[in-house]
Amino acid sequence: MVLKENKQALYFNMILGTIGPVLIFLAAVRYMIKENDYIGYISIYFGFLLTITYINYLEKRAGISKKLIWIRIIVSIILALSFSYFLLH
Repeated sequence: MVLKENKQALYFNMILGTIGPVLIFLAAVRYMIKENDYIGYISIYFGFLLTITYINYLEKRAGISKKLIWIRIIVSIILALSFSYFLLH
């Protein structure tokens, strides 16, 4: 029972670790659109990828399987790119 509850808490934190950076990314993209600073997009994308890499490292240390880590990474990138596309157009 304790192991199952521990895994559920770990997965919940993993979901929050996916949603948080995506929301920060979207807020940064929206700000860049309002300021018309298109050069800043490169730093936003690079920072987002660095944040995902660090979260990946932490999840490996927590013992989450590689399959779930890759699913989270792919979902994060797809969400960020698709939402930023809709913000730009």
